[in-house]
Amino acid sequence: MHDTATRALPTGLKVKLAPLLRMQSSDNASERANASAAVGRLLKNHGLDWHDLTDALLAEPAPRPPPPPPPPPRGTTWKRTDGPTELPRDQLLALIDLVEAANPHLSARSSEFLSSLRDRAYGRPIARLSEKQWKWLQDLIEETGT
Repeated sequence: MHDTATRALPTGLKVKLAPLLRMQSSDNASERANASAAVGRLLKNHGLDWHDLTDALLAEPAPRPPPPPPPPPRGTTWKRTDGPTELPRDQLLALIDLVEAANPHLSARSSEFLSSLRDRAYGRPIARLSEKQWKWLQDLIEETGT
């Protein structure tokens, strides 16, 4: 009597079965018969039969677990500075991402400010921030707790 639970096929067995199953499309009847006999022997050696093979082929794949959430942003080593500043595009974008990730409920005004900085960053390799803009961005960064 056949067990109705689907048994997973060992990876090594799958590797051996694949070419034999492909041989089932051969035009040569003897080749097909020999391949079928070889499949039967392999299955028997692993304590399986053709029913197990069929069940494994028809089984739904196990759902993949969702990816783990990204780690929280780590503290930075930056220090507040005064005056205007220039930041490389990648650094400015990383700071904007950090602020937005840590503060999902930014005010509309702060969101618009960050959006304008992001737009500016995409337009050039180095972004120049006025003293007021740099102070505002530093305030937002400090609110993230980094």
